[in-house]
Amino acid sequence: MVTDRGAERVLRHYALNDEAGRLWTTARGALTRLRTWDIFSRFLPGGGRVADVGGGPGTHASHLAGLGYEVTLVDPVPKHIEQASAAADHGAGFACLLGDARRLPLPDASFDVVLLMGPLYHLADAADRQVALREAYRVLRPGGRLLAEVISRYAWIIDATAQGLLGQEGVWDTFDLNLRTGHSNTPDRPDEVFWAYFHRVEEVGPEVERAGFSNERLLAVEGFAGSVGNLAELLREPEQLMRVIRLTEGEPSMLGISAHLMAVASKPGPPR
Repeated sequence: MVTDRGAERVLRHYALNDEAGRLWTTARGALTRLRTWDIFSRFLPGGGRVADVGGGPGTHASHLAGLGYEVTLVDPVPKHIEQASAAADHGAGFACLLGDARRLPLPDASFDVVLLMGPLYHLADAADRQVALREAYRVLRPGGRLLAEVISRYAWIIDATAQGLLGQEGVWDTFDLNLRTGHSNTPDRPDEVFWAYFHRVEEVGPEVERAGFSNERLLAVEGFAGSVGNLAELLREPEQLMRVIRLTEGEPSMLGISAHLMAVASKPGPPR
């Protein structure tokens, strides 16, 4: 799932951080999770086989398996495979495979849906992202659907401002690097943990299309709600919050404010 130079940093990031709890224990994590599931509910077919590539500890796989989908999770982090396997054993079952998004251990044209909920930002090199997208294309059946998530170019600037980090040493250098290159850090900074690429809105569709997909739409995941101050309060009525975010989820002038963006695309050809 990651380039050689970034692999160690990505693995260290997930060794040090609780990905299994991230989408459950904070308001912003809960918003990301609920919005992702809201998008799934509207853009996934009613059933079928799902490849959750870069599926981490199994949060989305567990949810979809519980809805009746036949899910196979692939992730490069051994800790995540252990956590996902435990989740599968204690809930609706799904398969878990240790693997790389660039070399999927999956047969051709065997899935109705491929999810890329992490590979396209942890693969910091464009060539590697194309390999991962083409692997997703390979394992999808004709007419199958791709849902691929990226991080917005402006996510860190918004997040750091919200956290009150503007006076922190080095933060402005990271802003400059993000805006110029899209990279979260540089290869000569081994002390940095998070290794990612932050997309500009206008990059996402062409990147998906170069791999052969028909790009259908680009959606804000958190949208403007990721920046509101009373998010925890709003999440007490999540249905209302999901409804209001949908009003602007595809508005081009507002996409860049969202921390995450979701590309919805399909593999050309009649469904089999």
